[in-house]
Amino acid sequence: MSNPKNILQVFEHHTLKVDEESTFKMVHFNALEKYGYMTKEKFFSVGNKRIKFNNYVGVIQVKNLTIEILPKADNNGEDKASKDKWHNALITMLKECKLIKINTISNAKLKLKSASILDLYYDLFLSESETIFKHGLRKNYRSIEENLNKVKGKILFTNHIRKNAFHKERFFVEHKIFDADNNLNQILLKALLVLKTIAHNPNHNIRINKLLLNFEDVSEENITDKWFKKIKFDRNTERYRQAITLAKLIILRYSPDLKGGNENVLAIMFDMNMLYENYVYRKLKKLQNDSANPIINVKEQNRTPFWETRGLRADIVVETKDKRLVIDTKWKVLKDNKPSDADLKQMFVYNLHYNTDLSILLYPKTTLESANKKPFRDEKFKALNCQVAFTDLFNDDGRLEKDLGKRIYNELLKEEIKTGVNKELS
Repeated sequence: MSNPKNILQVFEHHTLKVDEESTFKMVHFNALEKYGYMTKEKFFSVGNKRIKFNNYVGVIQVKNLTIEILPKADNNGEDKASKDKWHNALITMLKECKLIKINTISNAKLKLKSASILDLYYDLFLSESETIFKHGLRKNYRSIEENLNKVKGKILFTNHIRKNAFHKERFFVEHKIFDADNNLNQILLKALLVLKTIAHNPNHNIRINKLLLNFEDVSEENITDKWFKKIKFDRNTERYRQAITLAKLIILRYSPDLKGGNENVLAIMFDMNMLYENYVYRKLKKLQNDSANPIINVKEQNRTPFWETRGLRADIVVETKDKRLVIDTKWKVLKDNKPSDADLKQMFVYNLHYNTDLSILLYPKTTLESANKKPFRDEKFKALNCQVAFTDLFNDDGRLEKDLGKRIYNELLKEEIKTGVNKELS
């Protein structure tokens, strides 16, 4: 596991300042400054010796320092207990949204959620790669061209004449060989080489070096996003899928210091708005299989035509036999139960477009209670309502509520579904 002294935990929207007495020093700022400008300040903005994180959460490794950016939607302090609470919550949300497969990681190895998020991803990739090697690297036939002292395959006469005019004993040929030098293994090799450069966990380094011994016949290539777009998995290569997914995350999020200053940066970051939306959706989706609830369909990001080539997309659409509700998740701390004008206008359009009489703005719960549904003021639209609602993500033990979907249903949807029927669903 990574040294706790080299792990710095901060919350989203937090500002991290250079302090020679802390673990975040000028050398780290310089590397992040370059990375921030290169990524157009997607994950954080750069100031004067300070980094201000935005709505992305996850982990950034810069040189020997691991920075965990944690979500936060409560008014509690920023002490260790609060950081542990949200650290565990983030890992649970990533697991629920299929962004990390914790079940394959040994509790004894990493003590599960006490580990750094980066350690979890590194360990998972290494475990998947070890499993692949245990069953044998994928091999296939490929064509190669080379100059030999015997005929093998077919002679390429044009190249043969040009290269062997004075070497009658040689033949320029094309022939097939059966080996492991293919795209899948080249991607795994590249990810291992990246980890070898940036990993600081001795246990990981041992495993990386051991795996690399099995890739001696695999060529090192410059892997880009185009490589992953071309990959098609079949029954023979499906076992590579999880490892390739993790390799993509490692390779494409890695920014090497080309000047050799040992200030390489790896960022595995997630848009917290999208993570919250997907987490709530997956929790509600489980209610479809619960015979005690009348929900028959939960749709995520249901995009429909809106104007010319533009579309309209609600976060979550919940349907029963004769009623439809729209839920729009908002990962922000709302003040005084007052949503923005833009959010209210968006919900009004959802009511019209999805033919529903209620749209819900769903925020994580802080100290505010859910407001009653309220109609839009115009008499023509008095049947259309919007509700500002809050859901507590945690149970009494300070852990994410396992049955969050059921909680949302009981607190927000149950009575609404009972009290009337929508216009005819279209």
